Amino acid sequence: MLYICSKATVMRIRAEISSKYINEDDQKMAKIANALAHPLRVALVRYLSEKNGGTGVDNVTCNKDLVEMFDYSQSTMSQHVKILKECGLFITESKDKFTYYYLNRPLLQEFSVFFDR
Repeated sequence: MLYICSKATVMRIRAEISSKYINEDDQKMAKIANALAHPLRVALVRYLSEKNGGTGVDNVTCNKDLVEMFDYSQSTMSQHVKILKECGLFITESKDKFTYYYLNRPLLQEFSVFFDR
């Protein structure tokens, strides 16, 4: 559970579905929105989206490249990538000693059109 604190009150936000009007798609989109609530994670998604037009073998990158490019520590970058993986936006593949990241373009597209229904 997440707690949002202010001087006077503590508000609890429940992660589970708590209303008949909140469905699984709402939960899924909220996870993605939460993952994109940090500028670095937005920049990571944008970077993979733009890299080589978003297609082909050059559309992948490894953690080492991200650390060098964004000038964050390995552990900080790993924590941000973990959040993007947990919501499904990043797909990983391990080869040798490197982990490569791909953008889950269909999920990003689904998120971008969710409110246009």
